[in-house]
Formats: sequence, structure tokens, C-alpha cells
Amino acid sequence: MIVLIRHATPKIDYSSCNYQTAQQRLREYNQTQDVEEQEIETFLSSALFQEIKARRPVVYSSPVGRAERTCQLVFGHIDGYTIHSELREVGLEITPLPLLKMKIRTWFLLSRLAWLLRMNHAQEKIGHALQRSEALLPFLEQHDDVAIVSHGYLMHYLKKHLKKNRYHVKDRFKQGCFTAEIWEK
Repeated sequence: MIVLIRHATPKIDYSSCNYQTAQQRLREYNQTQDVEEQEIETFLSSALFQEIKARRPVVYSSPVGRAERTCQLVFGHIDGYTIHSELREVGLEITPLPLLKMKIRTWFLLSRLAWLLRMNHAQEKIGHALQRSEALLPFLEQHDDVAIVSHGYLMHYLKKHLKKNRYHVKDRFKQGCFTAEIWEK
């Protein structure tokens, strides 16, 4: 069993802003450990969580604050978890559009699209992100039951590799940004 968990929604200001403010909010988004705990509390009372808990998976977390805090809230009942640097978010840089004012989620979306179209010179290239996610699968398969807490875009690539290797989603929970999925062969 491989459990993929995307972090809970970070508590930042999501209102409209200009380019400079969007850059600041991205830094806050990447640094905050303040997440919507209600998303996780709902999950903790679900049958899906009880199944995961009973299997006592080995747990790995991204080093990014929002993911690590989500990990602490979900897996507080276990002895520990391991920070794994390869689970970090696929880097994002705000695309410079200095005359526009948009909601922060729109800034994030446009910046990710620019990255996908190779118009944004983010730190990590698409090919490297694909290789990093592909390299994670053999690592995860070393364990009978493993859970990772990470980020949406890395999970997107990892799910492609899971499907390619004949894994399928057995069960899923989603509320806000928080998502938990059990994958099995």
C-alpha cells in the first residue's frame, strides 16, 4: 500500500494583489506551517484513516513547512516520520506581470502554466521534476506500507508513474487542498 497525502490548505491571504505582493505571498506559502486543521480533523474521523492507521505505514514527509505540519497532524499517533528532501515541492516562481492585480491562486496558476510552457525560469526544470518523481517509486516500493506527505505537482508526476506501474487508487479523501489516496497493485 502506498498512501499519497497532499498537505492541508495553508493559511495565507488569498485576496487580489500585484506582482510584488504575490512574490511575498509565495514566500509565506512556502514557509508557513499554519494550515487549515479542520480539513485534517474530518479525515481523522474517516474509515479511510482508520484503515491507514491499522496498517502502520512507514511515513515520509516533504521538508516544506505546510507538508511537515500536515504530517504531524495526521501521523501524531506514530513514533516518528522521516523528512525526505526529494518530496519537496516542484519549485514555483511568480511570473512577472507588474501591471496586473489578481487573486493569489491565479498568480500561482499562471506561474505554473508559464513553467510548463518553459516561459518561467524556475529553479527546477520539468525534466528534473519528472526524473525526481520517477526515482521515488522504487524507494517507496521498498516498504510494504508507506505514506508520503508532499505537494500537488510532485504527486501529479508520481501518480503517472504509479499508473504506468499498474497501481490503482483504492480509496480517496479530499477536503480543501488536503487529499489522501491509497494506491495498490
